[in-house]
Amino acid sequence: MTEEITDAAATTALISGNIAQPVLPLTEQLMYSTVRLFNETGNDLHWGTGFLFNLFNVASHQVPVIVTNKHVAEDMGDDCTLTFTGRRPDGGPDLINHITVQITQFKQAWIPHPDVDVVILPVGPFLTELQNKARLPYFVTLDQSLIPTGEELKALLPVEQVLTVGFPGRLWDDTHNLPVFHRGFTASAPYIDFKGERKFLIDITTWPGASGSPVVLYNEGSWMQRDGNTQMGGVRLKLLGIATQVAVFDVRGNVTIQAAPTQVVLPSSMSVPTNLGVCIRAETVLEFEPMLVKKAIVALPPGYVMRAK
Repeated sequence: MTEEITDAAATTALISGNIAQPVLPLTEQLMYSTVRLFNETGNDLHWGTGFLFNLFNVASHQVPVIVTNKHVAEDMGDDCTLTFTGRRPDGGPDLINHITVQITQFKQAWIPHPDVDVVILPVGPFLTELQNKARLPYFVTLDQSLIPTGEELKALLPVEQVLTVGFPGRLWDDTHNLPVFHRGFTASAPYIDFKGERKFLIDITTWPGASGSPVVLYNEGSWMQRDGNTQMGGVRLKLLGIATQVAVFDVRGNVTIQAAPTQVVLPSSMSVPTNLGVCIRAETVLEFEPMLVKKAIVALPPGYVMRAK
């Protein structure tokens, strides 16, 4: 079923993200935190990934948004379609019945970051409209508690295990509306600005459509700490960044970095993709909070302390 949203900015009504019932394993929750964004005009098809995030995450005041890349949003043009997983009567995910939302004024709906390749799409209006139509989606939102503080970043090692979750091209489970996981490692220290920018590298194959995927530090069972000791037992999960670019090299051995594509493009004989991706640090998402307050789009919740200034 497709729901058409003709004016995404028409209302500021917000509802909180749903809570998974029963509580799912962390990786399964990640599976329901992403959405596939696409635009199809004739034979021209663009894909991208977004993930759900709660800004101002306090009980009485949550602003659910979809986070993705600016270049993904621009490639979508005026129209963007996204598909939520449906929700069963018992509150669990419905893997057969999905809810497709078509946004027909997409350029007016998303809000860009002024400095980095990140945008947010407030989804409160969509969710309110779907709720009024008794079309409840199932999703899991990420929040600031998963984004490492400066001290937590400095406690990491240069090489850490990471996951990406997204919709690479046509290689996704369209029957169940589920994304694809990739597993790899950081390829540069996540706590050091790569080339002076708030970015880091990952050693994970990046396919067209993976732009905007969340990049998550994930350890299960045990992991090495910076002091040389091994943490035994438990799970460690942190949102480190957002996939944004890929590295390619040419026949002369020169390596360049370019935006991760949103459509399948045959590689040039002069350039070949590498296994390295570039990620924007997740802390940049929190910088939308003071932006929204300054623009009077959202009132600062009483007692809430913004990490970004």
